[in-house]
Amino acid sequence: MNQTLTLAVPDRVYKVLWQEAQTQKKTVEQVALDWMAQRITPSKGSVEAIMPFFGSWKMTTEERARIEREIDEDRHREEKIE
Repeated sequence: MNQTLTLAVPDRVYKVLWQEAQTQKKTVEQVALDWMAQRITPSKGSVEAIMPFFGSWKMTTEERARIEREIDEDRHREEKIE
């Protein structure tokens, strides 16, 4: 599930985000989201930790479904903790 977050940021913060967005050829919003996501440390051993690599190896349909279930279960456990 995704949530929408609207932020008012100081001009100096926006300027840095904008400059980085230009450098990376991304939107300001994507740069801000990337920055925030990098600062969220997954639980030790969390399946969430493998997400950046999820599509980078070959697997069967059954293996992919099992991993997706584990990721979903992991997310639900983390939501209960928060």
